[in-house]
Amino acid sequence: MLGISVTELRDLVISLIALVIAFSVLFGGAVLDMNMIIVSTLGVASGFLLHELAHKFTAQHFGYLAEYRANLLGLGLAVASAFAGLLIAAPGAVMISRSRPPVQTYIQDSIYGSTVPDPFHQEELASQLKREMLLISLAGPMTNIVLAAFFFILGMSGLADGEVWAQAITFALFINLILAAFNMLPFGPLDGKKIFDGDRRVWALIGLPVILIALPVYLGII
Repeated sequence: MLGISVTELRDLVISLIALVIAFSVLFGGAVLDMNMIIVSTLGVASGFLLHELAHKFTAQHFGYLAEYRANLLGLGLAVASAFAGLLIAAPGAVMISRSRPPVQTYIQDSIYGSTVPDPFHQEELASQLKREMLLISLAGPMTNIVLAAFFFILGMSGLADGEVWAQAITFALFINLILAAFNMLPFGPLDGKKIFDGDRRVWALIGLPVILIALPVYLGII
C-alpha cells in the first residue's frame, strides 16, 4: 500500500536532521551557520531523501512491502566523523519484502502422476523478479542523475537569486552527482552491484558514464 508510516517518517526526519548537521559541520565548522544549514538541507533532501523514496515507491509499485529504516549508529558516526573533518555515513536503507508469496503454478507429471512446479512459469517468474529488482535498484541512482541535471541547468540559467541559493544549487548538484556515481559502483551492497548483476548493458549505458563524469568532479579537476 502506497504511503509513509509514522515510524518511517520519524526515521526519515531523524536521518535528514543528522545528515544536515554532519554536512553543515563538515563544510561550515563546529558552530552551525544558518546559511550552511540551508545549503546542506537542499543537498541532503534532494540527494538522500528522494533517492530512498524512489527505491521505496518503485518497490511498492511492484507489490513489495518497502519502508525506510534509519541506522542510528551510522547516523551518529556521520555526525561524529564530521567534527573530525571527514564524513563516514551509513544513514539507513529501504527494507524490502514481498507482501505475499508469488503465485505458483503446477503441471501434471505424466510418469508419476503427481503435480510438479511448471518449469516454464518458474522461468518467467524468475525473469520478472530479476526485472523488478533491476528497476527498484535503478530508481535511486536515476533520481540522483535527473536531479543533478536539473540543478546543473538551474545553475547555468542564472535564476538563483543570492549567494546562498547559488551555493545551495551547486552543492545539490555535487551531492546528487556523487551519490549517483557512488551508488553505481558495482560492488558490495550498492545499487550498482544489483544493476550490474541484473543487466550489464544497463550498467554500462548508465552507470559507467555517470562514474566517469563524477570522478573528475570529485577529485576537483573540474
